[in-house]
Amino acid sequence: MTMITHAMLNGHLSRAEALSLHVSDLSILRGYGIFDFFLFLKGQPLFLEDYLDRFYRSAKLLHLDIPFSREAFAAQILQLIEANGQQEGSIRLLLTGGYSADGYTPSEPNVLILQYPLPAQAWDTTATLKLITHRHLRELPEIKTTNYITGISLLPELKKHGADDLLYLDGEWIRESVRSNFFLVLEGDRVVTPAQKILLGVTRKQVLHLARQRYTVEEREVHVSEIAKAKEAFFTSSTKGIFPVIQIDGRPVGDGKPGPVSKQLQQDFIAHLEAYLQEKLTVTAS
Repeated sequence: MTMITHAMLNGHLSRAEALSLHVSDLSILRGYGIFDFFLFLKGQPLFLEDYLDRFYRSAKLLHLDIPFSREAFAAQILQLIEANGQQEGSIRLLLTGGYSADGYTPSEPNVLILQYPLPAQAWDTTATLKLITHRHLRELPEIKTTNYITGISLLPELKKHGADDLLYLDGEWIRESVRSNFFLVLEGDRVVTPAQKILLGVTRKQVLHLARQRYTVEEREVHVSEIAKAKEAFFTSSTKGIFPVIQIDGRPVGDGKPGPVSKQLQQDFIAHLEAYLQEKLTVTAS
């Protein structure tokens, strides 16, 4: 496998090991920054326009200016992929609060584009998840900030309970996971997902589009009591695609196995990815 040798800092392509941020950057001192993360196949970033939409929106909400046009930023991403010589992998975009003279006030942001291998479990249609619930509402949930202190600090708790991930509860209302959106399948094959106080995932958007072609879809407040009534549950994320959830707080969801709706949407999502990629490759070739 070709090694990942390059990264981008403020629009400049450099050797990855040579890049650094000064310790005065607010991302280090105060955790002030945003990021996004997506995959690429055959050299083509997947759903790039949607990820850029979210990245620029998050920057605006944190009053940070991205010093590049969308077109220039997209070109930098493609330049990095080409420089590293890999046809598949993942990309992390990072926008920091910049070097702060007083350790508190944002300044000119730093922009990094980092490349990684394709995650091992990307779109694994055989994987399942066991969750535990945790009462937590992310600060500024509509923004993809770099603040993951709750999820990371609870990793020992997950291990203790033999769980794979967390499901955040806002009082009695279901919100999301640390890095995923949450769906239930209720009686009548109704696909239900929280509508507010969450990060609006790009994969969530794609899956909602696919689900509406087959099932009744409800974006609304979802009460924790509905888990007990659910036939199925699943997560969506950039790396997971669709992962069936088979257990929450030690109790099985439905019959404790991946259900037909989750399986169908997994198939639909993979077909959707292939069609999307084929279209992008056709446009690039022309």
